[in-house]
Amino acid sequence: MNASRLIAIVLAVGAVLWLGSGLLGGDDPAETGPTSAVENADGAQVAKNDDAPVPTTSPSAGNAPHASVRVRTSEAVEHVDVLRISGRTEAVVSVEIRAQVDAMVEEIGAIKGQRVKKGDLLVKLAVEDRAARVEKARALVAQRELENSAAKSLAEKNYRSKTGVAETKALLEEARADLKLAQIELNHTEIRAPFDGVVENRPAEIGDLLSVNDPVATLIQADPMLVVAHVPEHSIGSVQTGQLAHITLFDGREADGVVRYVSQASDNSTRTYRVEVEIDNTDLGIPDGMTSELQIPIGTKMAHRVAPSVLTLNDEGQVGVRVIVDDNKVAFYPIELQGGNRDGIWIGGLPEKIDLIVVGHDWVKEGATVEVSRIETGDTPEGLQNMAPAPKETVAR
Repeated sequence: MNASRLIAIVLAVGAVLWLGSGLLGGDDPAETGPTSAVENADGAQVAKNDDAPVPTTSPSAGNAPHASVRVRTSEAVEHVDVLRISGRTEAVVSVEIRAQVDAMVEEIGAIKGQRVKKGDLLVKLAVEDRAARVEKARALVAQRELENSAAKSLAEKNYRSKTGVAETKALLEEARADLKLAQIELNHTEIRAPFDGVVENRPAEIGDLLSVNDPVATLIQADPMLVVAHVPEHSIGSVQTGQLAHITLFDGREADGVVRYVSQASDNSTRTYRVEVEIDNTDLGIPDGMTSELQIPIGTKMAHRVAPSVLTLNDEGQVGVRVIVDDNKVAFYPIELQGGNRDGIWIGGLPEKIDLIVVGHDWVKEGATVEVSRIETGDTPEGLQNMAPAPKETVAR
């Protein structure tokens, strides 16, 4: 056996003997002091170390921990109450022009989308024999005038009875009526714009054979433009003609207008009332049928401006806010929304001064006692909205 192998064996035997000596000797580390059995808060027997420190006080119902909330004092101010309702733009006048005689389309005077003035030619129909009928009727009128004049002259000399004069007079009036009808029919071959407007649609084309009452063109008058909304019956009493209104179009453009019409009868199917607001559209940039929002001021009310994040629901599903009342107790107040945006909203139906819970309102219930941490009154709703919610904490009293 060489020397290196002998040294390895001696070291291994020594390590075994050293480990064995630790297991065979030494005290039980668990026996550090006497123990006794005690009852815990639930009445169960647990082991108690007699040498452990004993608490000087025990928790009771009066010292139960409370949730912590953050509160801001809010005072109501006068705020213009605005009725907001969705509507759409609508042309003041929209007329479908139709043919009044049977004839073929011979000429187009205006294309679709073209602006026209009153009297401009839209469509010209074939005259055919209508001009000849006018000339024939005009000649007959001239003949009847001579006959009537002669009859009157003879009657003055007692060579013609009054009945004969009346007969020639009737024939003259009949000829004049036929001439007028022929002229009207001839005039109807030229279909002209009845007012200034825009040709919205023109189904008639050259060569089309039109019958009486066939559509020729649709003409709209878009200046001024109307914005039409249907107001619920609970709000219609606040809207009057002559009121100012602010309009926000679907594409973001804004305009001011005046309420020009408020319906006195509701729609039987929706129980709403038609309201029309007139706005300027000189450049015809506002199209017919665009979705819009109407904002009509309907008076002033006392309201609080708060961040939208403070709103919550109670167990009945009402929208409201939670506030602090006497002895740091939580109360729920339902609210009336009075407008606003994502940065701040106006709410009414509340006392003039409240201690509003701005952080922690979703963690507490009505009647609960809480720990209150106050925020400066000058903090804006925007700042409160962007404030990260504080971690839920409990404090023993």
